[in-house]
Amino acid sequence: MEATSKAVQTTGCSEGLLRLKRQFDQWRAGRRAGERIPSELWSGAVAAAGEHGAYRVAAELHLDYAVLKRRAALAGGNTPAAELAPRFVELFAPAGRATPAAAERPQCVVELDNARGAKMRVELDGQGLAGLSVLCSAFWAA
Repeated sequence: MEATSKAVQTTGCSEGLLRLKRQFDQWRAGRRAGERIPSELWSGAVAAAGEHGAYRVAAELHLDYAVLKRRAALAGGNTPAAELAPRFVELFAPAGRATPAAAERPQCVVELDNARGAKMRVELDGQGLAGLSVLCSAFWAA
């Protein structure tokens, strides 16, 4: 029976990424079942992701792309857009507002649901519509 070996794809890889791949392969060969990847290897993978991109590094090192991307973000890499979205938007009532009785009767009611199941109800008069789009965007991004 003839022994076959699996070809390693190394096209376009930097020496640092190849060295890191060898370190991962060596660790995997000697690890115990259930043993977590050492922090030194994760640090190397995060650094390589900053240079080569998380997708490529995850593919080369056989890592979970989402985990590598999250670790890179926590280490100060690219910040996901969701973290840049405003967490709180304050809307101010215009000066000289009508009497309290008129304020109790909204002219517009907007009910919002986001992907996580949170709900928000906004009651507005005609003057409060200007900030509604910002408020909705912030709510759906959270």
